[in-house]
Amino acid sequence: MPPAAPIYMDYAASAPVDPRVAEGMSVLLAAGPHANPSAQHAGGIEAGKLIAESAAQVGALVGLSGEEVIFTSGATESIGLGVIGAARYRSRHGRHVITGLSEHPAGLKSCMALRNEGFDVTCLEPDSRGVVTGEALRSALRPDTVLVSLMHVNNEIGVVQDVAEFGSLCAEHGAWLHVDAAQSAGKLPLDMRRQRIDLLSLTAHKICGPKGAGALCINRERIPRIEPLFFGGGQQRSLRPGTLPTHQVAGLGTACEIAGKAMESEGLRVGALRERLWRGLSKAGGVVRNGAGAELAPGILSVSVEDVEGSSLANALEGVVFSLGSACSRAQDEPSAILRCLGRSLLLAGSTIRFSVGRFSTEREVDQVSAIFERAVAGLRALSDERPALGDGPGYVTRGEAGRRNVGDWIRLEARWDRNEAIETAFRVLGPPILAAAARDGATALKSAGRQLAVDEWNKRLNDDLKPPPEARSLLLRARDALQACLRGGDN
Repeated sequence: MPPAAPIYMDYAASAPVDPRVAEGMSVLLAAGPHANPSAQHAGGIEAGKLIAESAAQVGALVGLSGEEVIFTSGATESIGLGVIGAARYRSRHGRHVITGLSEHPAGLKSCMALRNEGFDVTCLEPDSRGVVTGEALRSALRPDTVLVSLMHVNNEIGVVQDVAEFGSLCAEHGAWLHVDAAQSAGKLPLDMRRQRIDLLSLTAHKICGPKGAGALCINRERIPRIEPLFFGGGQQRSLRPGTLPTHQVAGLGTACEIAGKAMESEGLRVGALRERLWRGLSKAGGVVRNGAGAELAPGILSVSVEDVEGSSLANALEGVVFSLGSACSRAQDEPSAILRCLGRSLLLAGSTIRFSVGRFSTEREVDQVSAIFERAVAGLRALSDERPALGDGPGYVTRGEAGRRNVGDWIRLEARWDRNEAIETAFRVLGPPILAAAARDGATALKSAGRQLAVDEWNKRLNDDLKPPPEARSLLLRARDALQACLRGGDN
């Protein structure tokens, strides 16, 4: 039975809004000030003061003043502005940029956009723990390197990278450092001056603030200016023009202040919950912890599960909200960069799940998820058992199988025959839910029609019933092949 209410374990994707943040935003939406914060009348001045107070709250979280904060719509925009704006501004000094293979797409694709503009981009590969090392960065830095953009905490597996070491190396070589702090701001200590970070991107919705609000923090002691990405009325020193949403900005400021004050105690509490969850999940056996051996952010736990297929596991974890953490594309037939660096196989990478806990998570929820997980894994492993499902008995048994276990598209159909009648059928599957549905249907069709089953007609009906997306049609062909092999006689 699933829990009565979904258990939220996806804080790394987006955290629930703190009631204190929501209340403050609601007051502003209802009572104002409603004026444009750039206006010079009384209402505008009042709104402008709220913007300035929020900027100070954000700056305090990262060791800067409020004058060094540029508000944006979120981390993706902040990263694009920081990376592209800084590289373009410094292009007269050099056209070499360094990033990491395991960066969030916002950072990686911003660097690829620079490559299209003629910049030379070096992508650093993480080590076997999933961490980009200082030595790797040192080896990549060149006299014409103008910008390095690396994340503080990896969004997939939660490993923490040494941004202070990155900052020192960049300063020594005259390169600017941009840090993607979407997963670390408000959770790990940040002091941009001490750590020699030049630009830093963060977002509200990872720290129990509203979606649609973020900031690019610019260390003005080192950064004179960056180039804007678009143009308008000159707000925010013309770096990010447009009318600021006062309530959103205020929500970000309050979220930063709350997170900063509670960072140490919450870090200890959330880290303990993460370890409790790991102990619970590991009881299932064959559960591999990603990022083991590296420092980990308090709330993120990434695991890969042996002998199960990822989407089937996700489907079986009913009532739990989490992320499939593989970033693995069947079309590309390879796992994400960071899982490749960890040495995960295609099947193991595909069964990677990211649980993330946070401010409102409880021990009871953690224990519930552990129990659901253990039952789900046991059920899927029983379904994918390589041993024959049909043992000794009357008649004879045929088996037909197709697909590959190491890819996660394997199916086997079995039938016990009395002449042309299938008196018993069974199936085994290691694959997505649609393959399991096809196997179940195939076993039922065999039992009903026996040797008279028309496979092509069955396959057409199955496609009509299941309506598979284009990328899943090959899975139904696997089911058809297994059914045909079982009818032909298999290994009777």
